[in-house]
Amino acid sequence: MQIEAEVSRDGILTAKVPARYRGKHVRIRIEDRDSPASSQWQALSAMLDEIEAADIPRRSHHEILDTVRDFRES
Repeated sequence: MQIEAEVSRDGILTAKVPARYRGKHVRIRIEDRDSPASSQWQALSAMLDEIEAADIPRRSHHEILDTVRDFRES
């Protein structure tokens, strides 16, 4: 579950959580908005865009299954 929270200048984290977590010990993981993970997703997205642009013949799932069956039978 992701919850967005505000952090005051004093370093106090304020977040509204669902009732089931109230009064319980929870673990919080902090990520910057401009985290390295987002740049990795951007790189992955760029690669996928290049793949989409490549002229690779498309096949339906039926064609792929037929090919797999033919391969198994040979």
